[in-house]
Formats: sequence, C-alpha cells, structure tokens
Amino acid sequence: MEQILSQDEVDALLKGISGGDIEEPEELVEEDGLDYQVYDFSQQERIVQVKMPALDVINDVFLRSIRTSISNTLRRILDITAVPMELDRFGAFVRTLPVPSSLQIFKMDPFRGHALFVIEPKLVFALVESFLGGSGARNVRIEGRDFTAIEQRLIHRVVNLLLNDLEKAWHSLHPVKVQYLRSEINPQFAKICEPEDVVIINRYEVDMDRAAGSITSCIPLTNLESVKAKLLTTFTREQSEEDISLKRILMDNIKNIDAEIKVELGAVPISAGDIIALEKGDIIQLNKRTDELLPVYIAGVKKYVGSPGIHRGNKALLIKRKVLQTDIE
Repeated sequence: MEQILSQDEVDALLKGISGGDIEEPEELVEEDGLDYQVYDFSQQERIVQVKMPALDVINDVFLRSIRTSISNTLRRILDITAVPMELDRFGAFVRTLPVPSSLQIFKMDPFRGHALFVIEPKLVFALVESFLGGSGARNVRIEGRDFTAIEQRLIHRVVNLLLNDLEKAWHSLHPVKVQYLRSEINPQFAKICEPEDVVIINRYEVDMDRAAGSITSCIPLTNLESVKAKLLTTFTREQSEEDISLKRILMDNIKNIDAEIKVELGAVPISAGDIIALEKGDIIQLNKRTDELLPVYIAGVKKYVGSPGIHRGNKALLIKRKVLQTDIE
C-alpha cells in the first residue's frame, strides 16, 4: 500500500533537513571518474639521484687500480672506463641481467649485508680466452650453457683482483675488509637485499681490442648507512703508491743538490780611501755584538739564525732557530 505524506509531515521533513536534524543522503560517486591514485609513502616510485663526492673518489681510485691489475695479469693493455653512478631498485636491476651471468657475492666488514659484482657473460669468455693465450675476440655461444669449472676458476682470479682493489680504494675513506662469499649464475639466487631496496650501481666498461663487456658493482644503500655522512662530503683522497714513490724520488734528488750557505758576521759602511789605507793589524768594527744571533742565508734566502763559535778546532755556527716568513725584513 503506497504511503503518501501529509502536508504537515512534508513541512516537518523539510524543516529537519534545513535545521540539520536530518542528514541528507550522500551521492554515490564512481571511483573511476576521480582524478587521483593511491600513493604509498613508504615506497617511492621515483628515486632521487643523490651525488656522493666521496664515493666518486673511491670509484676513481678503484677504476685506476683494476685497470692496472687486470692488465698486468692478462699481460695486455685494457681500456676500462666508468659509467656515472646511479641509484636503482634491486628488483629492477636484477631484471636487466642476462642468464647466465657471473654473479660474485661478497661482504664488506664492518658494513652489514652483502654486495655484488656482476661480470657480463661475453666478457667472462673473453677473459678466459685471454688467460689461455687467445685474443679474446672469438664469438662464443652464451645462451643455454653454464660456466665450466675451468672457466669459473679462471674468472675467480679476476674476482680476487677486484676485491683486493676495492678494499684498497675504500681505505682512504673507511677501512674495510672485503670477504668473498660465493658465486652464482642465475640472478634469482643472488638476492643480496629485498627487490624494493635501493642499490648503488657502478658500471665499468672493459674494451679488449675487438672484445668488450662490463663489470658492475651493486651495493645496497642501507649497507653504507653508517658512513653515509662521509659519502656526502668532499674529502682529499689519499695519495696512491705511485704518487708517494714519485714524491720520494723528487725529495732524494732535491736533497742531493748543492746549495750555497752564507753566514753574515756583520756589516759596516767604509769608503774606498779607508780600504786603501788598511794595514795589517787594523780593526774594523762591525755592527754586530758577540752575543747577537747571526743570519744564515741558503741560496741567498735568509733561513736560520745562530751563534758563532769553535767546534773541534774549526770555525762553526750553532743553529738556534729557523726564521719564519714574518721575521724576514
């Protein structure tokens, strides 16, 4: 039976709605028509690329070290260049790796977590062939096969060089002990962190005449949390062994150079006539007292002051102090 409101009931209903006693029903809005999307603040889609000057210095030292060590091991000249550092999520990075890949997992004490070296498969076969006396330019079928025991053993020699050079490169900022853990060929088994974790990726392109490939280091950003402040600052890198050796050679050569040393006993203005009239036994009074320090000149530059005297029957000078730049008139 249809119910019809009376005029009094209609008036009471309108009064209740306008007065707020009765709430109006909300209109249903289709979600597809709204201009918004769900955003998870705990996981950003876009990664902000942060500059780390100290880490750039470490990568530069590491690059020069591996260029020398690998070239000496293979007894051939290699051209190794660095690609600018980038930050990415580990899951996205792993999806770019081919199968098989030479995945070398290691740990950097005292940092927490693991890190990863990735050697491109075509570079693996080129290095193996170079170890065995070849040119490294032969085309090898990569897909559908694993690395043999001999190939893995030879490539492990290169990995040891990488780990040793990495340890030396980090020494200038924060001493670490790099420890090799294991090797994998499938990226699914090289899970050093969660897929959504941010990792620092440094890629080094290796050019061996007609063969080329890359070596990539992957370090989770959370591993370096304890030294993050140091990585964001600029610091003067430690001198390399080559710089120290060159400095030592230069110092040795400088020390063997003959230098003129002169001690000024005193000075007095005298005319030419007085000089002509000088005879044996005459005394020339200088402007220095016997207890006054005498200036010592090295190659014409005042460097020291000292006191005159006799040492083992010879005239000598006792150096009292070095002359500072502010003391020079």
